[in-house]
Amino acid sequence: MKTWLFLLLCNFLWAGNFISGKIAAGEFPPFWISLLRWSLAVIILLPLAFWAQKTNLKAIDRKTWLNLAAMGFFGVDLFTLFTYSALQYSTPVNVSLINTLTPAFAMLFAAVVLKIRTFPRQYFGLALAIFGVLTVITQGDLANILTIQFNKGDLLMLLGDMSWVLYTVTGKNVTTLPPITTTALSSLLGVIFLLPFAPFVPLPTEAITFAGVSSILYISLGASVCAFILWNIALQRVTITAASISMNLIPLYTVMLSLFLGESFQASQLVGGILVLGGICCISLPQRKAAVQSGASATARKRRLHPVRLLAFISRAIARTF
Repeated sequence: MKTWLFLLLCNFLWAGNFISGKIAAGEFPPFWISLLRWSLAVIILLPLAFWAQKTNLKAIDRKTWLNLAAMGFFGVDLFTLFTYSALQYSTPVNVSLINTLTPAFAMLFAAVVLKIRTFPRQYFGLALAIFGVLTVITQGDLANILTIQFNKGDLLMLLGDMSWVLYTVTGKNVTTLPPITTTALSSLLGVIFLLPFAPFVPLPTEAITFAGVSSILYISLGASVCAFILWNIALQRVTITAASISMNLIPLYTVMLSLFLGESFQASQLVGGILVLGGICCISLPQRKAAVQSGASATARKRRLHPVRLLAFISRAIARTF
């Protein structure tokens, strides 16, 4: 029971990232949100990596460093930049729903590039999820989809989803380091990549309020460090599949928080959200294959689970960078 409470709290903290990100995006440029978020997280995660997990930098080979650098670029830099840029133009509910589409992009990438076997049910789930996202983006006006002017924020979040897929694939290749070390080092490299651009991105300090600073602190400590620790504790006690499916609660939590803060909620978001979550469940749930065996006196039916390897990639990646 305690494990599921950890998962519920973890996803709640991640949902808060979209709400706090919206507040921060009104005062900070997306570049500075990303840089401040991960700089503060690195200050906490690096000591944990060296003290709790006895990290030995000299033992890390060149290939692992390259993969960590790719993780820092795609996950720490591009994904967060696209996410906080999206929140400047779109609502937290829309962004969280479109972010839920990530497993669909990952499944497509895995099928086309990695040649991982997929099933008809998963393609149906992909179509259902895409239809749901289009319902959200067009505000239910699917008839005019070719002429409608799309919200820039929704399209930016789609790019964020694609960045997350690339982060996930590179994260799969880092197998010799524990999760906290992987997160700390990839985050550090992501921060290093951002630092050279800091002098060229203005920071309007006169517009910063207590609410904006509090949002940055929450994003760094709550959505990055605390949620990450809770996620890893839960992963030690439940399967990756069960933990990953629990992430479908993030849009629901985002809606609850938005309503609590006085945000409006449209029927198209509800319908689109149900379609997206239904599609992601079709993609994420393991395939069951029935095999019939005949015996001397009776016939028994045996079921074998076909693991979705991609789901494992996504779970590890989320546990490292969200």
